[in-house]
Amino acid sequence: MSTTRRVFLSLAAAAGGLLRRSPAAGLAVPTATPTPPPAVPTPTPTPAPPSALQKLARERYGKFVAEDELPMLDEEIAGLERRSARLHGFALENSEEPASDFRVRS
Repeated sequence: MSTTRRVFLSLAAAAGGLLRRSPAAGLAVPTATPTPPPAVPTPTPTPAPPSALQKLARERYGKFVAEDELPMLDEEIAGLERRSARLHGFALENSEEPASDFRVRS
């Protein structure tokens, strides 16, 4: 008999039914319900002060953006700054050329 998911689940369901029988049958295993650990409040991160680019974008384009969209604009600009910093951190030598993928279109 091959062990498929269906067979395994039916066996697990049958075993689970055996364990839930009454204690008088002698087959029951006492199940203790675990108490969940108390919820630890997570501190909310303090927002970073706006960068010069974020201030400039708010000044220049703030009139076109709704008030509830300003945090999204700030997050987008922060993502651009993070990617820019990551790219600037990768040093290239003068001998390294960009990878080009040449394909002939017919």
